[in-house]
Amino acid sequence: MAPWLAILTLLTVTPFWESSEARDWSEEQLLDFFGNSPWALPAQSSNASDGVLTFLATAKPVQLAEIEQRRRRIKKLPGIDPVADPAWDEYQEFLARDGARYIVLAVAIPINATMDAAEMANMENESVLRLGKRKIRMSGYFPPSPTDPYTRLIFPREDAATVKELLFELFIPGAGAPYRHVFYTTKKLSYRGKLEM
Repeated sequence: MAPWLAILTLLTVTPFWESSEARDWSEEQLLDFFGNSPWALPAQSSNASDGVLTFLATAKPVQLAEIEQRRRRIKKLPGIDPVADPAWDEYQEFLARDGARYIVLAVAIPINATMDAAEMANMENESVLRLGKRKIRMSGYFPPSPTDPYTRLIFPREDAATVKELLFELFIPGAGAPYRHVFYTTKKLSYRGKLEM
């Protein structure tokens, strides 16, 4: 095979999240999705070498992957009753009712950090979504729950589909260097031909 043809083949390979359903992904693919897909990026800081996992939880491929990841996690944890997590049910109801009006950014915040009221207040007051020159404040958040380890920050969607990037400027409790930022490039957020964020 000619070298240029091999490069072209590599560039046109369809990502697994486009070609198969989340329930059919291997465990490795599921982990890879939350580590290397366009919807999952680390929040970085100039003062820290480590990133904090974030993902756009309102994007359809993420919702499907989360449901599958949660199903597998619960299956492995004896004593966890998936039905007995009203916080998860409340979040799912929010997505069904208001998901089109908001962007939810899930953030891996250590559970002990979410118990600090002052730190959580800083997160609420200082975390913003920048759309171009506009700053959009958080509308609220969903804390982690027994079957959901992520804190979910809620931002009004407004004109997000018209900008080239979503820049989240975050205060993340328990992250060592709490001031973080993460850029999502909207042209990369296409799922089966549709913008998903």
